[in-house]
Amino acid sequence: MIAFGSYGNYMSTSTSLHAQICPLACCLFLGHASGLFATELVLEKVPPLTVEQASAYPQNLARYYLGAKVEAARQSQPIAALQLSSKSEDTNTAEAALLCDDPTVGYALPSGSTTLLVSFAKIENVDSISFLNRGAKGDVKIAISSAKLPADSPQWHDVSQQELTSDAVKAKLGPSEAKYVRLTFDVTEPGRIAGFGVYCTATVSDFTMARPRKLNVQEKPDSFGLISYSLTDLHAKARALYVSSGEDLKQANNMIDGQPATSFTFAPTDVVPTAIIDLGKNTTLRRISALYSSRPGSIDFFVLRSLPGSGRETTAEDAPKTLHFDDSTVADLKPIGSVVDDGSGRAAIDFPETSGRYIMLKWNPKEQQDTPFSVAELATFGGNQPTSLMAANIAGPSREGIASEGKAVEEGFKELRAGKEMPEEGPPAEGPPPNLPAPPPFTFVPEIVPVSPD
Repeated sequence: MIAFGSYGNYMSTSTSLHAQICPLACCLFLGHASGLFATELVLEKVPPLTVEQASAYPQNLARYYLGAKVEAARQSQPIAALQLSSKSEDTNTAEAALLCDDPTVGYALPSGSTTLLVSFAKIENVDSISFLNRGAKGDVKIAISSAKLPADSPQWHDVSQQELTSDAVKAKLGPSEAKYVRLTFDVTEPGRIAGFGVYCTATVSDFTMARPRKLNVQEKPDSFGLISYSLTDLHAKARALYVSSGEDLKQANNMIDGQPATSFTFAPTDVVPTAIIDLGKNTTLRRISALYSSRPGSIDFFVLRSLPGSGRETTAEDAPKTLHFDDSTVADLKPIGSVVDDGSGRAAIDFPETSGRYIMLKWNPKEQQDTPFSVAELATFGGNQPTSLMAANIAGPSREGIASEGKAVEEGFKELRAGKEMPEEGPPAEGPPPNLPAPPPFTFVPEIVPVSPD
């Protein structure tokens, strides 16, 4: 389009030159467009989740909305200090960022010793821990406990000590029961960590039974309320629905599994990597963020009320196996926002409240690359999060209340193939169980033991 805009200005000054250049310009542009879109963009449907895949998608316990808390023993910052910057110069010093669902918001790790104490709402069966490291050098020691202990107590159970490698840092914790996790960083060069997660032992019930929301934070800055709960949550209704390519399409849900250390990789020959995520229902949104493999180009984000070409909402069961985008369909799609890659491998956009059921991500490479494009995490956030999420969770929301805010729990999968797909969740209870009858009155009957005469 830039080529046409420049050419249009030049055409107004020279009609004869237009006649000579037009065929060549059109050929060049169409050749470039066909290289990017291959005339028609074809998306393939992602297979439904199965029981066998459940072990690959443990739930992240280190989240505020599940009742987790974090504090830095050296210098703790209040939640009100949380910043939403997602650019490469991000220097957020509020440890609260580690327990939020936005993978682009990180925590600046200073030189020296820093201790982070993470606690859960109750004792959990923890299995692993991971986070993304950008630039920090040194090592980290991890310890767990089921009882509340001082940060320097020798009663902590040490489970791991390892070097701070670049990119993903992973450690095995169990399976072990713990309510508290202590991370002690000994840093020689400062850096940034993000995508923090403490994961439970994965079970099918993580998909069929929602964990209770226990968020109860006194300070409620808008920045914290906005990013505290992602609506593209694999353990709720969200599902990866379509991708343009990939060696194993079943892995497409890695983009929304809450594990930034995992990713979905498109085919190396895919010139316009594209993915569509189904939120399960129309939802009000106002922020999208993503982690991806950095390369020159830009990413377009779309919020769609219906799948292109269908004109209506379509469930995962009814969606066609392939989705075709012709030239006119591509031209009609208007992104909610676009981000030029700045080399950080992360992007976040804020936009006016927009309602939609489907999130589409389309990568526009600056030039053809030999290395494939991959997406580690895609998160979306609703416009009503700063207020209603807080009030609802403090009051203890019902299942219907959570659904009305776009955070409905997983209702199971409607299609069962050979008994291998996820089982459906039973219908929600209508209300509390009836009271048990009152116990009968207690009557004391003394026992008289006969005594033999003297």
